[in-house]
Amino acid sequence: MTIYRRKILARIPQNLSYLINSSGATTAKLFTLTWSARLLTGVKIMTMKEVNEGNPSGPTVKPCLSFLLSDAFPGALHPHHLADLRKSSLTDETIRLQRIRSVPPAMIGRLLGFDPPSIRSAVLIPFPDPAGAFMDHIRVKIFPPANDRDGHSIKYLQPKHSGSRLFFPLATLGRVLATNSPVWLVEGEKKALAVAQLGLPAVGFCGIEGWHAGGSRQLLADFEVLHLQDRVVELAIDGDVDTNPNVRRAARRLADALRARGAQPRLVVLPVAA
Repeated sequence: MTIYRRKILARIPQNLSYLINSSGATTAKLFTLTWSARLLTGVKIMTMKEVNEGNPSGPTVKPCLSFLLSDAFPGALHPHHLADLRKSSLTDETIRLQRIRSVPPAMIGRLLGFDPPSIRSAVLIPFPDPAGAFMDHIRVKIFPPANDRDGHSIKYLQPKHSGSRLFFPLATLGRVLATNSPVWLVEGEKKALAVAQLGLPAVGFCGIEGWHAGGSRQLLADFEVLHLQDRVVELAIDGDVDTNPNVRRAARRLADALRARGAQPRLVVLPVAA
């Protein structure tokens, strides 16, 4: 099986311009206004589909998550958290639009459903629902990083048994859903946001195995919103794809799963940071 490879010769700049076309900007504003009207503390956040169909039976976002995403929460980021996001080339506009927030320490355990030891602070990464509002699914970046039993560093946590979901940057969501232009499937939420800032339609997945459910090699149900038939999908995998056989094997499985849905996957080799 062959994966077409394409070198990206220039590094992603440290300070990216927030580049979206006029239709993308309109779409982003529309989603922002829609969410602002619905993000009320302790109230169910329904998808646009549920609102249109009058169906109140969707999942309920945890009250503490609803509060953190609402306009009632100031949303100010701790300076250390803001510096970490800017180090990943994220602009203030992207951070605001995605509602990335510092989590009050007393809420970390309530968000995750367990109390992680030795965690002093965390950044909330909400997952937008492509139908509108947010999913009842989160990840948090923790400070300082933890270590698992084998001594591997753990930078992100999420509620137990919450599975994997796709991450949809809002700046290019309209083009991701409504067009057949090439879409970038990017490993990592912050990297996906950085790609979207360049004006490239992007979707993120969390970790090299984050595109499928456990025990399956089929694409997540979240892929159903994407038109994949005959669509070019640029696979932007972490830089160790050339040196780590497990990553390379997983990338090939992802390419096979996309090809089975009619997509045309191409592996993008990102530059390795110095």
